[in-house]
Amino acid sequence: MPATEITVDGLVQQHAHAVAYLAHEPVPATTVVGFIAQLGTVADHLEVAGIVGHHDLKSAARLISEAADEQSQRREVLLQCAALCLNGLGDMADEYRDLAT
Repeated sequence: MPATEITVDGLVQQHAHAVAYLAHEPVPATTVVGFIAQLGTVADHLEVAGIVGHHDLKSAARLISEAADEQSQRREVLLQCAALCLNGLGDMADEYRDLAT
């Protein structure tokens, strides 16, 4: 069974709502540039809050940015690494939510 292909747009769609919540944005990003900007904001918020994983979000933003401009097989590797960096986003959102209440 072939693995599901990871795309830049797929990562944005999958994580846009959580990222917008953590970035204190009223709407999720719909563009790659907007998503990367929100990821940077989120990483900063989480760092200030002392939540482990903010470095992963900075890495994901960098990897997605590189992948958006890459056309070779390297793109797939970059996106797989970005997806791994974003795996903990839900847990980070939960922890952030717990701190806010």
